[in-house]
Amino acid sequence: MIDSSVLLDLYRVTPTARSEMIESLISIEGNLWVPHQVALEFHRNRLEAARDQLSFYDETCKSLETAQNQALQRLNEFANRSALDNSEKRRLKEPLEKAFGVAIERVKSHQGVFDLTISRVLNDDPVLKTLAKLFDGKVGQPFSEAEYAKAQAEAARRRDGRIPPGYKDRAKRTNPDGDYLWWEQTLIRAAEGDKPVLVISNDEKEDWINKRIDFSLGPREELIEEMRQRAGVSLRIINFATFLEAVRADSPVAVSRETVSQANIARRQGEKRAKRIYVSPAIIEKYEAHLLRVIERRDAELKENAVERARNAGNSDMMEVLDARASGIQYAINMYQDHLRELSGVIENAPRLKGDLALQIDNDSLRRALIERVHEERRRLPDTS
Repeated sequence: MIDSSVLLDLYRVTPTARSEMIESLISIEGNLWVPHQVALEFHRNRLEAARDQLSFYDETCKSLETAQNQALQRLNEFANRSALDNSEKRRLKEPLEKAFGVAIERVKSHQGVFDLTISRVLNDDPVLKTLAKLFDGKVGQPFSEAEYAKAQAEAARRRDGRIPPGYKDRAKRTNPDGDYLWWEQTLIRAAEGDKPVLVISNDEKEDWINKRIDFSLGPREELIEEMRQRAGVSLRIINFATFLEAVRADSPVAVSRETVSQANIARRQGEKRAKRIYVSPAIIEKYEAHLLRVIERRDAELKENAVERARNAGNSDMMEVLDARASGIQYAINMYQDHLRELSGVIENAPRLKGDLALQIDNDSLRRALIERVHEERRRLPDTS
């Protein structure tokens, strides 16, 4: 069974790597099958996958330009504080500007290696054509209306009870049931045959995979047991790079190390995309205003604390209390200032999707705060369902 996370990554690699990846799938053509839900998600998201790859080059150039500006700003500060004359400033900055300029131009030149434009994906998609031929007769049936309603109810139950798979998608705005739907379709298909099930998927979230210190230990025990009870067969889940390594070792199909490397890079990028949060510019503006108000309020508290400290200069016990309070207030100010700086940085390079900004935020505290804001905003909106 192939997951959509693998099929969509075919849009995110070079033409040579894509060709070898497809040949590796052709080598197991007789055992291939995809659930209807996977095929549906592939069709829904293939254009966005191609756009991801195209925007990657632009985002890289923007990131380099941002880094260049920051480095030049640092050098200007150094030059000013050191009272350097203009000629010495130029000598400091020229090598940096030249190095960044060369790097940015090289990145732009590599963009030509990628062969898929949005127009081509819309009108003459070579990936879609190849996969349509490869999976002809190998796509599962959709749920009936009654089956779909029943599966949706079960997906909701599992999300609420943190029962795998799918509960990690409970915050998704669209298709939060997708993982459970294709899992149920896979169980039905497995029960019709008598073969072990191998799932090739780049989704390595905790509701699918057991992990210890970032090492994948295989499928969750609950999934193995459910497959055994429902279909009487074993279950194994591997990512696409692991599959390609196996093909490389045991098959006459040529798979280069570079292709395996690109599969790993695409998988890691997929993990980052899964952590993106989609936030409207209005929510970001409100949150930034909130942070500024909090910082202003904390600054006022710090000043009041300093006044109180002056009043109690001779009271060592009270001084200890006030110093501890000042330390806590300053810590909060620094944290909120860091949030503002980080938010400003990720907004500058964030792609847009239907008006929202797709933010890649590594700071867990900031990420949680924004997610909470998004959910609060949704609760205020009228139910149009």
